Parts: sequence; structure tokens; C-alpha cells
Amino acid sequence: MANLSFREKAIFEELFEMSGGYVIDFSNNSFARFVGEVINIDVYDGIGYKDYCSKANKLRQLWSNEPDNVVGTLLDAMLMYYEDYQLRYDKLTDYQKKKIGEMRIVCQRLMGNAVKLDLPKKQEESLQTLLEDINNSVARNKPTLVLDRLHTFSTKLLRQICVHNGITVTNNKGEYLPLHSLAGMLKKQYEQNPLFQSSFTVLAIQNSISLFDAYNSIRNNKSYAHDNEVLDTMEAAFAVKIMANLITFIDSVEGYRKKAEAAKVEAEVFDLPF
Repeated sequence: MANLSFREKAIFEELFEMSGGYVIDFSNNSFARFVGEVINIDVYDGIGYKDYCSKANKLRQLWSNEPDNVVGTLLDAMLMYYEDYQLRYDKLTDYQKKKIGEMRIVCQRLMGNAVKLDLPKKQEESLQTLLEDINNSVARNKPTLVLDRLHTFSTKLLRQICVHNGITVTNNKGEYLPLHSLAGMLKKQYEQNPLFQSSFTVLAIQNSISLFDAYNSIRNNKSYAHDNEVLDTMEAAFAVKIMANLITFIDSVEGYRKKAEAAKVEAEVFDLPF
């Protein structure tokens, strides 16, 4: 449920002319398209929205069902639409301008209350698809839905990094190694090929191994990957933030390694006698 006060809801209802069941000048179809494009929710046939009711009640359902940042994103877009609508017919009053300004501040407050993940952007198609799924769940402030997809994203990314370092990603039976094993082999690789100016980075990667191992357990026993009792929202948000930070850190390390190797090759080229 979005954190909207009674007064804030009343102002939105007044601006959007919701007392008669309508919302601005939207038809059912245009309202469905607008909501779908802005927050990717099917307000007429999505989960929790199948019961028929007026557009105004659909909007009230969104206020009740969705988290702060999703509702804030939608209301911010609706304020822009409403302002354009009023200007089109030269009906925008000073009172409406004032209330629009007040409610935009409310929208910014709501949009600030969200889990934020900054994951590496990759060109490989499956990683891009996973990242889109993760970002969609994050945008709806549903970290429990991120747990499984982030585990898959992390595993695929670490496999790629291991392969780029010449590390085998399967055991002697040809089975893919788990996430924490991949991190452990990367740590050994970085130890055997000194790259960093202090021991801190290798120590950080070493400490990540136990976190990756624990995250395997969360994915298998506390996520929607199986028929589990899912981790609560607060712990899920904490877990995905920690994992996203670890993955981003290791990806940055890999970027640093590639730059260092390129610089070494360039230096060797310049040292060639002619």
C-alpha cells in the first residue's frame, strides 16, 4: 500500500475529477494503455485487478495494492497528463497549479522509497533479459521476486568472468559449479596473478564466498525458485542489495584487470627494438 495521507488522496481525487467514477478524460482503453506503459501493470486483467469497477476505483486499487515508488511514478505521469489536458482547453487555474506543485513533491517522496540496484549492463541476450526482469521487479518494489533472477544473473555473469580468466566452470563430472565455488576460484586466480595494490580487494572477494554460499541457500529454500516459504520483504531487499554490490564489485575488478592487461601489452609493444 502506498504511503498516501487522506488529504493527499483527496487532492488527487479532486484534480483527477474522480467523484463520478471517471479519471480525467480517460476511456477504459486509454486508461489501461496509460497505466500499462507507465508502470507495466494490466489494470483490468492483471493479478489483483480482474474485478470490474470504475476507472476511479481502479486507481484507488493501485493506491492500495502497489508500493510507494510504483504509485509515485504513476501519479507523477498522471499529473503531467492532467496539466497538459487543462492547458489544452485553457482551463488551468492558479489553484490547480498550486495543487499540482504540492502533489509533485508527494510523488517525489513516494518515488524515493524504493529498492535501488545498480547491476552491470551486459550485451549478452540472456543477461539482458534477466536484467529486465530484475529491474521490473525492483521498479515495483518486489525484492522477493528478485531473489531467484538475481541468483541466475550472478551465476551466469561469474561463469563468463571465470571463462575469460581461463578458469573451468564445471567439475570432473561436467556439472556446472555453484556460485560460491566460482567466486572461490576467481579469488585464487587474483592471488596467483597479483593485480591489486593492497590485500583488501582479495580479502573482500574471499569474504564474498561465504555470502554467495548463503545466497545459494536463500535461492533454493527462501525464494520463488521452488515451492518455498519466501523470505520477508525487508530481508529480501537487504539480500539483493548485498548481492548486487558484490556482483558489481567483481565486475569492476574484472574491468580493472582487462585495462591493466591492455596497458601491459601496449607497454611491451613500445619496448620492442626496431
